[in-house]
Amino acid sequence: MIFTKLCSLAIFGIILGNKCVNAVSNSSSRLKFTIEPQALTTSVTQTADFKLLFHGCDENGHNITLTWDADEQIKLSPSIITINGCESETFSINISSSKQGRFIIRPIIITSNLSVVDDARLFVQLKVAQYRPLIIVSMLIGWTYTVCWTIGDYFQAWTSYRRKSVVGLSFDFLYLNIVGNCCYATFNVVLFCSAFIEDEYFRRHPFGLNPVVPNDVGYAVHAVFGNLVLIAQCYIYQNGGTVVSTAVKLLISGYVLMVSVFCGFAIEEQMHWLDFLYILSYVKLSTNLIKYIPQVLMNYRRKSTEGFAISNRLLDLAGGLLSLLQMVLNGWNYDDWQSIVGSPVKFGLGFVSIFFDAIFMVQHYVCYRSHTGDPK
Repeated sequence: MIFTKLCSLAIFGIILGNKCVNAVSNSSSRLKFTIEPQALTTSVTQTADFKLLFHGCDENGHNITLTWDADEQIKLSPSIITINGCESETFSINISSSKQGRFIIRPIIITSNLSVVDDARLFVQLKVAQYRPLIIVSMLIGWTYTVCWTIGDYFQAWTSYRRKSVVGLSFDFLYLNIVGNCCYATFNVVLFCSAFIEDEYFRRHPFGLNPVVPNDVGYAVHAVFGNLVLIAQCYIYQNGGTVVSTAVKLLISGYVLMVSVFCGFAIEEQMHWLDFLYILSYVKLSTNLIKYIPQVLMNYRRKSTEGFAISNRLLDLAGGLLSLLQMVLNGWNYDDWQSIVGSPVKFGLGFVSIFFDAIFMVQHYVCYRSHTGDPK
């Protein structure tokens, strides 16, 4: 498929074309501090630990004193660190908080010559929960809704395999879905793998961490694989003459043209590759808003949901509700309602998905119940 090839080309070009950027600053002889890990989660009754690493030196020894810039509710031990000489050292820091919330902790470096100190991105993100058991509950909810969203396509694939037919499944839905998931996978893979784009992200978000973790990459790539399996079945099994509609073909062509144009801008350095990835994320968001409409209309015209695996939508509904539950739970446990208010698009898309899932439930179990030959 042309859109899949275009996304693969973008990944290849971004990762391969920008490797030379990383070698520029490696030869510096500046003193360097690093913190591992930079993200910590604890509760008001617990402590956490991180390491401060000091390495790199020139021919002159240095006397450095380090203290901490943190809210008064945060306690760090040791609160003052003194470094004499030129040997690499590792310090273990214990941290606790008497208040729930999200905090940024930064070291304050005192030395006679700050120009020799590389303190870029030297900070800790600390999340403090009110109740530690709720952290575990939140993690379990997260894994549960990820599994629900991951295995949903297999139920549709099994339904089509068992019936040896894809009649009742909208091709428009499948193609809009794979366009969005290709963009989503490209965004995750590139932002996770490309140090060049990651550096630009850090430049724009000085106290941010890479929002993409390995689980995101695996989930996104798997989603594309699942979509490809469903599309392959459309050309293997009986399809009843179903094809991709002209409207969706034009829409996908528009997406391909838009992505190609912005990819060209990035290649010509008229925009940053990170902005190109944001364009891909907007394509993903737009497909999420409209991709269910063709399937709803097909069910309405056929007065049946036979061939459309309702178990897929049940899992999607469960995943969406659990995702919203996790957001509310974390907002209360970390006293961080800004994470919801600050992400209206994510929150809104969750409701859009739940809205369409509810429509599918009504169609399957109420409107066309007597015309449904496949309970799955």
